[in-house]
Amino acid sequence: MHLLLIRHGQSGNNLLEAEHGAGDAFYNKRSVDPPLSKLGELQARLLGLRLGAQLRRSKPKVRLLCSSMMRALQTVAPLASALQLPVTVHPDVHEVRGFFHGVEKARGMGRSQLERQFPGFDGRLVPEEGQGSETCAEATARARRVIAMLQGWASQGDEEIVVMVSHNDFLDLLGRLLLVPGASASDAAEDSEEMFRDSYWPMNNTGVSHLIMGVRPPAQAYQVGVYLLYWNRSDHLGEEQRSGVHLKNAGFTQSAEWARVGKGGSEFDPGFDESQVVHIPWQGFALPAGVVVALCAIASMYFKSM
Repeated sequence: MHLLLIRHGQSGNNLLEAEHGAGDAFYNKRSVDPPLSKLGELQARLLGLRLGAQLRRSKPKVRLLCSSMMRALQTVAPLASALQLPVTVHPDVHEVRGFFHGVEKARGMGRSQLERQFPGFDGRLVPEEGQGSETCAEATARARRVIAMLQGWASQGDEEIVVMVSHNDFLDLLGRLLLVPGASASDAAEDSEEMFRDSYWPMNNTGVSHLIMGVRPPAQAYQVGVYLLYWNRSDHLGEEQRSGVHLKNAGFTQSAEWARVGKGGSEFDPGFDESQVVHIPWQGFALPAGVVVALCAIASMYFKSM
């Protein structure tokens, strides 16, 4: 099974944080469930154009999932339109901590409102009263439920392509639990800062990460259950259209370069075609979990040194 993990486009909160930093000014002004910014809408359209064209002949194999948060719903919409496929709104793939404003709990859209606003989206799993907030321990338990669901699908042995549009912190958590053996430090975390203290795998807005699950690898390949083909690819965006990865003491151009050339993503290749990955039989060329651990350790050291 091919698993494409995609972060939503730039949201109003992302833009606000870029302007104010992650301090009180940001938290006092942030929205509970922000829509995409103008840049985020462009990123979503470009993602839909590129990935939609590349996955079109795989349409019978594609399953689209997204969270119940507005920014994820808006991000997946152009791709769903390009492929003419329904979207399952899954209650377990929203952002860490859920819906909140400051220290106050809040709720997102309920099932009926969501389905009215996004025709063709299947919101039957979303509570009618909407989803609320959560603790970090609950986020980790939720990520483990998602992994169990994915493993169940992968065990069926087909070549399904699951496209999940979710959120930066949740995808970081999901990636670590999938790829790093014994990753459990987050189970005891009481806040998101503690949860991501030891390692953090950021993604650009509409960045794409590709994993393979449930495929018996060739004899010459590493024998593990999950393979990472790449993390945080954003070839569908020009450099000035990228957002989401901001390093300390680094300008936007440097941040985009970091995501573009391999320190946080994969080598830039403007001719990269996702359809060539999902259609050609896999030969086992991917990063096994042990290599991922080493790369993440290097990346964490790099972040802390800045």
